Amino acid sequence: MTTADRHEERGDNTGGCWPLLATYLLAPALVVGLMVYYLLLSQQVAGECGFPLDDSWIHVRFAQNLAAGNGFSFNPGEPTSTTTGPVWTLLLALGYRVTHEYLVTSAVLNGLLCVLVVISAGALARTIIPDRRFGAAVSLVVAATVPLPWFALSGMEPPLCIGLSLLGLLAHVHFRQARGLRAVTPTVIFALAALSRPECLVLFPLAMLDRLLFAGRAEGGEGFVGWLKQLALHTPIFLAVIAPVFLYNYSVMDRPLPSSYYVKAQKDGIMWALVARDGEALSRSLTLDPVRELSALLRMWARNNFVLILPLFIGLAGLVHQVATRVAKHKSVLILLVLFGQPVAWAVSAGFEPGPAFQSQRYVANLGPLYLILGMAGGWWLLEALRQGSLQRIPRGALMGAALVLVLVASLARQPADAMIYARNVRDITQMHVRVGRWVRDHIPPEACLALNDIGAIAMISGCRVFDMQGLVTPEVLNCIDIEHVRAGTSEDCQRELMKAEQPDYMISVCWPRQHDYLMVNSDLFEPVFQVELTDNITAGAPMMVVYQTDWCRYPPDLTAADDPGP
Repeated sequence: MTTADRHEERGDNTGGCWPLLATYLLAPALVVGLMVYYLLLSQQVAGECGFPLDDSWIHVRFAQNLAAGNGFSFNPGEPTSTTTGPVWTLLLALGYRVTHEYLVTSAVLNGLLCVLVVISAGALARTIIPDRRFGAAVSLVVAATVPLPWFALSGMEPPLCIGLSLLGLLAHVHFRQARGLRAVTPTVIFALAALSRPECLVLFPLAMLDRLLFAGRAEGGEGFVGWLKQLALHTPIFLAVIAPVFLYNYSVMDRPLPSSYYVKAQKDGIMWALVARDGEALSRSLTLDPVRELSALLRMWARNNFVLILPLFIGLAGLVHQVATRVAKHKSVLILLVLFGQPVAWAVSAGFEPGPAFQSQRYVANLGPLYLILGMAGGWWLLEALRQGSLQRIPRGALMGAALVLVLVASLARQPADAMIYARNVRDITQMHVRVGRWVRDHIPPEACLALNDIGAIAMISGCRVFDMQGLVTPEVLNCIDIEHVRAGTSEDCQRELMKAEQPDYMISVCWPRQHDYLMVNSDLFEPVFQVELTDNITAGAPMMVVYQTDWCRYPPDLTAADDPGP
């Protein structure tokens, strides 16, 4: 074999400069181009640009208060639990402090983070197949695959979560045998990832498990004793980074996790089963829920890019073979542990419902690029094997190029449908939450207190103080959904009593028509003064939002004021 042939096999000097152009120019350009396409479609469908979920507005409200020096508070001066992604909220607050604007600011920040994602994915891919062309191909595919554009325009934390996860994996592979500051770099990144999405809390334990699996196998390894030393070094660093957030949460609501966990996940999962002494729920959490989660993930990934679902399994087997036979330079199966360990841990701890595809895959955002990386690796190895047999006469570049085009077409074919979903998400939130928020701003004095079950856009736009009927920013409500109240069926009675004690001026509820009708028949405390109903809703929890003036109202609405359609 000639020197040129050896360079060809390693990918050192092949393809000229196209891998660099693809990674650092074409892939970022594809990210930006798809963002523009989504924005134009949402402008056409919704009539204006906006956010696809009310949760986005919650981040903006927290960021606004942080930028104003009010700390982590939803109602200024009332400290509450952090968001589920406090690192993203802090980053958005820094941007808001500079621009005093949130839509463009969040899109620019997340767009830059998505560029980081595609570049990091290519770099991580090259730790499996050390070929620049392979890394460039992965960067392009990640940029082209849903739901990255949705994430980029969501106003939320998924791009940050994905970027930190990929950087942590990359640092883990490169620095696992390092000394000094580089040795603890992946641990710090994993801790920051955990503070960008709580699902990423499992990354550090899985990384330590990966170190244990290969303890003593690397050159100079010290076996189990060496792993214990690493555990003693890395664990305090990880805890030191995440502890302030947990201690802060405990100080303001006597609970360490963000309030959203207790609102959304408390009634499912292994902890609920153990506390409730429910054997059937415990069995379901340990067996059925993980299987359903993994099955749903595979179906979801196949929809994202159907070409790569079968090569995924070749990639899984190939990576294990590399590590087992000492072919790989960097010994690690952390990608496999994360790809399957994280969803299993989530299913066990929080239950299966509503499944991984919920809210455009937001809760499994960091797993999508790992699927693409392993699927691409499996496809690469498959084509290399075929070149030794039936396809040996086809030039290598032509074969790999045609395969890449096929994969990109499969990914891009999904974009129109997902762009329409994003546009409809923006339309629903704009026509319901934003419209009601603007109505409140124009017709209700800002001194009024609002009882809400969807708190983001209305509070942000109106500036009114909020009593959160779900408990996200009103910790007292969390006591109403603890196990004693749930088992006794008294949660709603408890919430009503709290609201009566608070005596809000208005109650604004996302509801079904039958719930509104029931309230009108069975209560004389609420008088509807404004309502919105969606005809083709795919986003909000129910198709109606009704503004009720309560019997305690101290600030009557000015129904003669003109509506201002502005932001």
